[in-house]
Amino acid sequence: MGRSEEGFIRGLINGLTWKDSAAESGFPPEKAKAFLESIARFAGSVNADVEFGVPSDPGKDGSVSHHEELVVHTDGASLGNPGPSGAGAVVTTPDGVHVASVHEHLGRATNNRAEYEAVRLGLETALTYGARRVTLRMDSELVARQLTGRYKVKNRNLMNPFFRVKALMAEFEDVKIESIPREQNGEADRLAGMGARDTGKSR
Repeated sequence: MGRSEEGFIRGLINGLTWKDSAAESGFPPEKAKAFLESIARFAGSVNADVEFGVPSDPGKDGSVSHHEELVVHTDGASLGNPGPSGAGAVVTTPDGVHVASVHEHLGRATNNRAEYEAVRLGLETALTYGARRVTLRMDSELVARQLTGRYKVKNRNLMNPFFRVKALMAEFEDVKIESIPREQNGEADRLAGMGARDTGKSR
């Protein structure tokens, strides 16, 4: 790995957007994005036991409605930390209209890993609905602060999910991240618990 790649990764870990990190490290934007996507693909390949959630309101013809801006609540759960784990996400419009509820069984994982996978699941779902701007709301202060650069990612086991999320964030025009109290995240928490217990996909 060259200096440009190392500088690019360091910038991401420190909370820069992929474009700002590429500029600071002298990494050409097209190469930087391809590099980030390759990391995300590799990270996905080592997590083959994931079952993907499905958007909850496809139309009669199988299509889904499109929304330029969405709010995504996410939560992860681990029954044992590490233990059977799940991810949950609730997607709404900015004025609170429900768009989708999804959950996913993750196999054996820690709670922090599950929290990252929940963010990944929520962003993937928002992309399904054509969102260009997203507000992420989660009760994991650690994940929120790592994604905004207030905390560095020191746990090597969180590097892969961190880069997968960063790659997804690069697909949006704007991503805001908010840390919220757990009591304001009840539905995402319920869905994460369903995923941990492997009760199947939400519809």
